[in-house]
Amino acid sequence: MNPIEKIALPCRVFIWLVIGACSVQPITTRAADAPVADEFKDSDTGARILHLSKIPNPASGVIYFTQACTTPDSRYTLVRYLDVKSGHTAGFMYRYDFKTGELRQITDRMTKNQVLVPASGNLYYTSDNDRAIYATNIFDFKTRKVAEMPAEFICTSGLTVNADETIVVGTGGLTEEHKNDKVLTTAPNQGSAFKDVFERHDTNLLLAADIKTGKVTELHRINTWLGHTQFSPTDPKLLMYCHEGDWAKVDRIWLLHLGGGSQPQLVLKRGEDNEIAGHEFWSSDGTITWYDHNYRNTEAKHFLEGKNVTTGAITRYPIKPPFVSIHYTNSPDGKFFVCDGGTNKAHPDQQAMYLLVPENGELRPIKLCNMAHNDYKAAEPNPHLTPDQHWVTFTATFSGTPQAYAVEMPKEFWR
Repeated sequence: MNPIEKIALPCRVFIWLVIGACSVQPITTRAADAPVADEFKDSDTGARILHLSKIPNPASGVIYFTQACTTPDSRYTLVRYLDVKSGHTAGFMYRYDFKTGELRQITDRMTKNQVLVPASGNLYYTSDNDRAIYATNIFDFKTRKVAEMPAEFICTSGLTVNADETIVVGTGGLTEEHKNDKVLTTAPNQGSAFKDVFERHDTNLLLAADIKTGKVTELHRINTWLGHTQFSPTDPKLLMYCHEGDWAKVDRIWLLHLGGGSQPQLVLKRGEDNEIAGHEFWSSDGTITWYDHNYRNTEAKHFLEGKNVTTGAITRYPIKPPFVSIHYTNSPDGKFFVCDGGTNKAHPDQQAMYLLVPENGELRPIKLCNMAHNDYKAAEPNPHLTPDQHWVTFTATFSGTPQAYAVEMPKEFWR
């Protein structure tokens, strides 16, 4: 019996109560553990939806939305089965096969902060209580330890691997400052943890591990909460990361060019009260950093905005109802975006995921699927496009608990 099957039956109802207790839209979720077909059609668009989390479980889904999770041939994608007590990104990793529908466990090692290198099939993650970085290959299932943290350091959040797979970078902290930390079982932006971590001003580090030698190097140190490390998909030395915290209190998005003594460069300097920018992501060709930019004191001044990392040129698309979302992501061919919607207290039936096509300076929304039955507090969808643009994988609470799904794209957008 695998780890998921061991915990599923006795814990299923309990975990759902924990996850769903803070749901702001109970009418939009179905009874916990409602049966889910392997395939069904969306009620609004008729699009095929696949249920990827085939093994019964308390909570599962896709990994963090900016990180790669599907092989270049679009055959295999990642599904993470959460182990809530071990941390909010912790769990056992599985491989879903779009060709056969098979769901296969990759490793029985507890993983956190997962990121896939599609070309090699190497899945990188932290383990051993965040004291080490491992890699497991999703093709041959072989695992190796990439790096052991020096005694004074500990990994604290997400990993990213550079374009030529020579360096893995994550955020870190000083072991002494974190020795009494409790396991964070919810996302850092939920509950009191968000404010507490922001106001502590712990020592935060950017740590780089040489994938070949395992040597760990400190890249950057600051008494500011760091997160969301993301290497450029094309430039192996260009790293994006953020200053975490209340978006209205931080200049969030930063770039660091590795080597040569380069200093961090701010992408966007906020210029007015209540101006926010975040949930940053790379364009598929690595030329632009995209982000959600909202002047919240000015009605209708809300943009999906991109800054060219070479020229500094700004591209702006107005964000409007109905497609205001938590996350946005660029398509592999760079021609459109996908967004995941958000909570609509007044009209939950209007919750949806959209494909966004730039046209004449605007974004034309095309509904992908209805999200009326998703509790966004329990499951942020975090959409991922497969390289062939045939599927969008995401997390949703269609059955009452968070599960991994894939919705089929309109055929005109396939590659």
